[in-house]
Amino acid sequence: MGIIKRQGIKSSIVNFAGAIIGALAIFFVYPLDNEIYGYAQFLYNTAYLFIPLGTMGGLSIIVRYFPKFNSDDSDNYNGFLSLVLSILSLAFAVFVILWYFFSDFFLSYLEELNMDTAKIADNEIYIILLLGCLILLNLFTAQSSNKLRIVVPHIIQTLGFKLFLPALVLAYVYLEFSESQFAFSIVAFFGVAALLVLLYLRLIDGVKFGKIRKPTNDFSYKEMAKYSLFGTLNALSNGIALRTDSIMIPLLLTYAKNGAYGMASFISNVIEIPTKSITQIAGPIISKAWEEDNLIEIDTIYKKASVNLFMIGSLLFLGIWYLIDDLISLSTNPESFINARMIFFFLGIGKLIDMITSVNTQIIVYSEKYKFNLLFLSILAVSNIILNFIMIPRYGIVGAAIATTISMVAYNIMKVVFIYKSFNLHPFSQGSFKILLLLVTLTLGFYIFPTEWHPIVSILVKGSFVTLIFLPIAYFWNISEDANELVRSTLRKFIKLK
Repeated sequence: MGIIKRQGIKSSIVNFAGAIIGALAIFFVYPLDNEIYGYAQFLYNTAYLFIPLGTMGGLSIIVRYFPKFNSDDSDNYNGFLSLVLSILSLAFAVFVILWYFFSDFFLSYLEELNMDTAKIADNEIYIILLLGCLILLNLFTAQSSNKLRIVVPHIIQTLGFKLFLPALVLAYVYLEFSESQFAFSIVAFFGVAALLVLLYLRLIDGVKFGKIRKPTNDFSYKEMAKYSLFGTLNALSNGIALRTDSIMIPLLLTYAKNGAYGMASFISNVIEIPTKSITQIAGPIISKAWEEDNLIEIDTIYKKASVNLFMIGSLLFLGIWYLIDDLISLSTNPESFINARMIFFFLGIGKLIDMITSVNTQIIVYSEKYKFNLLFLSILAVSNIILNFIMIPRYGIVGAAIATTISMVAYNIMKVVFIYKSFNLHPFSQGSFKILLLLVTLTLGFYIFPTEWHPIVSILVKGSFVTLIFLPIAYFWNISEDANELVRSTLRKFIKLK
């Protein structure tokens, strides 16, 4: 078994463990205080949004240019880490200076849009410190991936925070932490996480600083700068598109509403867990297929990924759609899940559209027309800001879900149309329409069940109903040949063991 496969399996286990821990926290810890959870989401998402501006794209070059600097005759990567750290330090210093001089102007503009800018002004020290820690953590994590070691940093950063934040919320609720202690604790966590990943890098011999040298005579720093700028714009657009709602809700409403939205959003995120694994696998294959000009291979991946993702996503959507009210009723504070069903419905639809449109991003970014992805991301970011600004004051946190869904649907439709017009490829197949019919039918089937059952009984009955209806129909209707073959091979192994 190769190192990439081993790391992939271990990373999947960490993701699964993180999902379980996150679910337990969502239902039993965060409902104890929606406001402080919403506050944590606001700090983290705001700091993360500023990363592209605070790095000038320096993080985007780490994985892209490391192989060029990592020559056999250099014992310190030709000073690559020194170069990156210098860029990041300069970029962060410039960002802090610009913030100091222009933040009042920026905040006054937001205030004219009826946003509560005091939430940013009162927390700017925490946001800037957190930004610095996140930049270092991302630097060391990226370098760890260069060394083909992703599991330990993933455990420290992702799994660690999923364990730390619930503990911190409990400390705030029961030990009467102040808001400033809570904020500094989050900053401290990411500072310690960055230090731990750095120590891990030293253990795997991944930290080498030294004099900066051109790796080859024809190497162009100008091209690297262009790539860095492109990376900045991509990351900024992506950040705005994905984090706008969690930042604008507290600015237009309250931290408590942001906490309620964050919990419902986490539930909807379960649907897209398979997407990351499939896109990670498909990406390198698509890249190679473009190099070989193999459109048949790309078309096959496009359609297979679409039907498999849409089928798995639909099953997860239906499971949550049927069980969400019962799960919430078992939580420590069901009243804290404000409009959770409606938020899940809209966000879930957006994620299903993203799954049925398959690996369209990978097809674009690995093609010769990769720059168009920035255009689509920019449209997504701008539309998400405008729609959130319109919808949140009018419909509250449900409006944020609607705005995000409209933006994501439009974004994916644009990419599908672009790919069809440019390469004559599309992700849809007969299986896609079979799943759509099954999804709509079973979604409406929810309303035939009584509402007065005990939550545990309801979970068992409804969960069994969805599973026993969806899976046999999907198998005998031959929606996905890949899924059917997986079932048959599993049964053959089971029978053989017997």
